Amino acid sequence: MTPTRIVMTALGTLAVLVYAAYGAFLMNEGEVVAASERPLQETIAAMEAAGQPYTPVPGIIFATLGAGLALGCAVLTLAPRVRLSGWFSLSILGAILACGAVAYFFTSFTNMNSVGDTFADWNADAAFALAVPLYLASGVAALVSIAALIVGTVQSVRRRPSSGPVPMPVRAVGA
Repeated sequence: MTPTRIVMTALGTLAVLVYAAYGAFLMNEGEVVAASERPLQETIAAMEAAGQPYTPVPGIIFATLGAGLALGCAVLTLAPRVRLSGWFSLSILGAILACGAVAYFFTSFTNMNSVGDTFADWNADAAFALAVPLYLASGVAALVSIAALIVGTVQSVRRRPSSGPVPMPVRAVGA
């Protein structure tokens, strides 16, 4: 196991963990506060008074699923019995981050919909501005994932022993 492989796996795993934690924070608190322009407890109280739900469950699920996927990929990459290519591992971690934007959008929808239904003057732009780094990271990760698949495939093809042309039997002249 090379030190580079360990460091790259650790950095990729850390990126997914940070993404998951930041996304959970945004959907459970950051966007709710930014969109309502009020403190969290005051916002939740106003939402409940308006009959609109607030729940931290989607954020907890988002963070837990992201952490599980990241750690699972790290274990598969570093386990001596599993021969997961470094490029393929990078591609998986990139795909996790790329899909994170879609997962984030759908899991954050419940609380943001409640904020919008509770506050007529809610600030959707402020909430979206906080989420922009997640969407940008997902876009970059998608490109990295595709590039890693291409590089890994090219390297795999180059390493594969070529059988080459089949040698023809040589006959002696005049025989």
